[in-house]
Amino acid sequence: MTTRRARESGGRPRLLLVAHGTRSGAGRGELCRLLLETRKRLDGAACRLAWVDVQSPAPQRVLADAVPTVVVPAFLARGYHVSEDVGGAVREAPGPVALTPHLGAEPEVVRALVQRLAEAGGVGAFGADAVVLGAAGSRDADSRAETAALAGTLGGLLGVPVVPAFATAAEPSVADAVAALRRDGHRRVAVASHLLAPGFFAARLAAAGGDVTSAPLGAHPEIVDLIARRYRENSGNIPGSH
Repeated sequence: MTTRRARESGGRPRLLLVAHGTRSGAGRGELCRLLLETRKRLDGAACRLAWVDVQSPAPQRVLADAVPTVVVPAFLARGYHVSEDVGGAVREAPGPVALTPHLGAEPEVVRALVQRLAEAGGVGAFGADAVVLGAAGSRDADSRAETAALAGTLGGLLGVPVVPAFATAAEPSVADAVAALRRDGHRRVAVASHLLAPGFFAARLAAAGGDVTSAPLGAHPEIVDLIARRYRENSGNIPGSH
């Protein structure tokens, strides 16, 4: 099957999208849809999905077949899962592998966040006068700093205060950030979901007390574009690829 897939993809390396696992059926479905939409964007290149927690297959299992692969970490901020789980799997891989940066705060992510917020009614004449950028959370200081920097970028674009906050593992919590903005006199507070898929973290953001909460980014066309770009920019780093 691996050989057939390689032929069908014109000799191009495989894409392996690595995400955090979830017990949410809706979350798994959205990440699978993200993979399928990316495959379309890449004109049918061989694509696989792996997970670093909760479910399988793990990236090590997929990479064990030694097929030339571009690994894209489907994470919005760098943390342990990116540096150790994904990075460790790539370091141990028996075949040729190119590891791309995680999704980060690329322009595509920023545009997707703004568009999701607009879809929820958080932008425009009747939009929010303050926004909480709600991320999953991490104990990694660099990861939290990424979220804070992205909040600053969004604030400049939206023209309203944007505060970084977290669903777990870091402070402030999203609920505390919403409450603090209300104490400061803001009347309409939106929560921008800095998440890829529905699930535990998205439910926490939705229950944090914002007037509106945007949907996770999921298979937004901008995110599909970013993953496809990561693949194209790194596929030439694998010997023998074209």
